[in-house]
Amino acid sequence: MIKTIHILLFLLAVNAGQANAAQTLNSFDGYGLDYTIDYPADKDASKVIVLLHGSGQHDMNEDLSEASAPGTKNLFFADVSGALTQKGFAVIRYNKRSYQWKKTLGEDPAFIKSPVSLEFIKNPLKYFVEDAAAFAKFAAKTFPKARIYLLGHSEGTQVALQVAEKMSEIRGVALVGFAAQSLDISMFEQTVYRPLNLFDALDLDRNSFLTQEELKKDDPVAKSLTAQLPVLDLNKNGSLDRSEFMAGNFTNILLDAPSLREYRKQEAMYKKPAAIIKDAKFDIAFFQGELDNQTPAYNAKAIQIMNNLVWKKPNLHFRFYDGLGHALDKRTDLQDIVYRQADQQALSDMASDLASYWK
Repeated sequence: MIKTIHILLFLLAVNAGQANAAQTLNSFDGYGLDYTIDYPADKDASKVIVLLHGSGQHDMNEDLSEASAPGTKNLFFADVSGALTQKGFAVIRYNKRSYQWKKTLGEDPAFIKSPVSLEFIKNPLKYFVEDAAAFAKFAAKTFPKARIYLLGHSEGTQVALQVAEKMSEIRGVALVGFAAQSLDISMFEQTVYRPLNLFDALDLDRNSFLTQEELKKDDPVAKSLTAQLPVLDLNKNGSLDRSEFMAGNFTNILLDAPSLREYRKQEAMYKKPAAIIKDAKFDIAFFQGELDNQTPAYNAKAIQIMNNLVWKKPNLHFRFYDGLGHALDKRTDLQDIVYRQADQQALSDMASDLASYWK
């Protein structure tokens, strides 16, 4: 099996706003999720945004440091919040249930057998959606005169749309790194197709075969493939063809990860993102990096084309950023999978746009 370097989908400065100490909100099922509220300098809370995480076990900062360049402290949601508070928004950030669950489990291993834990394992997507709705309701109750918005990143873009469709309190959503497709399709693209550039870089004569001579290159990928050749060279011809390379990558997703089957079943039960957008009365703003290789820009651009030609909805807004990736961070090209801290100018532009749309 080829060990490709990839980060799963719907996988991010100092906060300029003023934050309260972390508190705990009992979500819809009574399980406590830690959160904080960041305020603008004037402490005004007439516009409140709830931030919704990408996939994975994320705290309220959506800490992407482990997936970032060495030595980079990358607190994506802290940076996003700082930009938003500068433009007059109050921001609610909370620990995603998968993060809080892991934290609770570390403190009490017996928690794994509790009804709260078992139900979450069986219904992960439902819990992410219901937790987001719980915080949106909390925002509306805590700030009864405020306008309530959601900002979702990656997986959080789909969660945001599901919540906004059901809650009339939500006035608008911002979508960063939007995916219109299912998790399965995104995983397939990332795992099977994205690594093809590694194959092409070694295939010097462009004949879709890597000979032993080509695999002798002093390159980490070539060395890895040479070591795996006894497994991958299915026709035993001493070389690695393109389909064998893709097959090796595909084996990475043939065995489902824990909870993936359950997630897939729930995903199929929810309304598709494009259908929600087509019918939405609330405001929707897309912020998309052109070098995003997890939720590629064609997802948002397909929605833009549909809106230009068919829907013609005035409540959809689009901003695309040249040279930026999945967390609005600078990338060298579409094959660059290393996160960096979000581009501060991009975040400022995003916050300015939202302040303009959501007056």
